[in-house]
Amino acid sequence: MNNLSKFIKPLLPGLLITIVLIKADAQKMDMSMPMHHQMSAVQKPVFLAMMDTMMVQMDKATKGQSADAEFILQMIPHHQGAISMARYEITHGKNFTMIQLAKSILAEQSSELLQMELWLNQHASKEGSLPSAVEDGFNQCMETMMAQMPPAGKLTNTDYAFAAVMLPHHQAAVDMAKVLLKHGQDVQALAFAKSLISNEQIEIEQMSAYIQ
Repeated sequence: MNNLSKFIKPLLPGLLITIVLIKADAQKMDMSMPMHHQMSAVQKPVFLAMMDTMMVQMDKATKGQSADAEFILQMIPHHQGAISMARYEITHGKNFTMIQLAKSILAEQSSELLQMELWLNQHASKEGSLPSAVEDGFNQCMETMMAQMPPAGKLTNTDYAFAAVMLPHHQAAVDMAKVLLKHGQDVQALAFAKSLISNEQIEIEQMSAYIQ
């Protein structure tokens, strides 16, 4: 043991410096990464995890051949994300108002999901090109949505978390619908966008009142 100590002692200062540097690098990496990405799937609040899943599905969606098609193709996984969150709130929430709102969102967006799938079936064969202004507009809406997501540390209460995450989610849908109203051509898609804005704006006001 004494012989071994003779070899180890001279190495200790270097080992300590190495450990300090490793810890410093790890801390820098943590600081440079968004809070959402620093968490494991187990640690991440359920609604933020659902948002991550939704974003992956939106990214995988087929690109539309028009502003109208792109809006519908993006809004389908966007609605599916809202439906998942609403179902979780209905099952795990405690606040009557938020549970009733979740039930309303579930019914409303499930119906709209069917409308969008029907529209796609009717317009799948149409050709065209997606204007860059539309794609850029939709991307900006989603970037704004993610930037407005609440910190994970504030999402310990299910009802609050539902409202706080669903609020920017709804706002993104409204903003995307407004982009479509500027660039869309299809009468049905435009009517759907107007209806979406009307419905979700009311729900946005309800959620805003709850979390304030």
